[in-house]
Amino acid sequence: MRTPDRDRCGYLIVAVSLALILLVQGAAALDATFVVGENGSWYHGDVMVEGVATYEFSEPGVLGESMPIAASNITVVNASGPVPFEEPSAGTIAFSEGNYTIGYDAPLSDRHFTVMLETPADVTVVLPDAFGITNPLLGYTGTGAQVTATPAGTTITWEKSRFVEVRFYDAFQEQMLVIFGTFWLALVVIFLVPYFLTRRNRE
Repeated sequence: MRTPDRDRCGYLIVAVSLALILLVQGAAALDATFVVGENGSWYHGDVMVEGVATYEFSEPGVLGESMPIAASNITVVNASGPVPFEEPSAGTIAFSEGNYTIGYDAPLSDRHFTVMLETPADVTVVLPDAFGITNPLLGYTGTGAQVTATPAGTTITWEKSRFVEVRFYDAFQEQMLVIFGTFWLALVVIFLVPYFLTRRNRE
């Protein structure tokens, strides 16, 4: 019995949809490594992408939306070496579709690193040994982070993450926190001890 045209049309739509899903998944595989500069005011990123023709440099905005960042020293490299690219809009580059490693530099403010990738990736962030993240009052790492201390600093990794965040600090910031905490503790002791002594004498 001949399959009705309506059924064949439905099968065709399903087949095309599956093909598009597989195509998108094929383009989604990437790894990313970010190294924070020695003074904590910038970082260098290397992002490996597959089957793409554009790339957007972005970070999350106040509402979680994608915001372009001021990337500089941009390079696009494949197995044959550097390839040319265009910048059709702010924060976006375009090139011939393929597999590449995209390198760039970007500024950091307040020692707060955030990046939003176009697709989930295995992400590595490397901090110099001058910075720490272990103090919960000063440092922070996003959900799913794995932290490893090395002689050269700290390595933080995520598996298949699209958004990563790290807040770090230096020894001076930690020292100021200790001084601030000691000051307030001393004030508490100065005001509360006489109060309790007076109350005890009344009893």
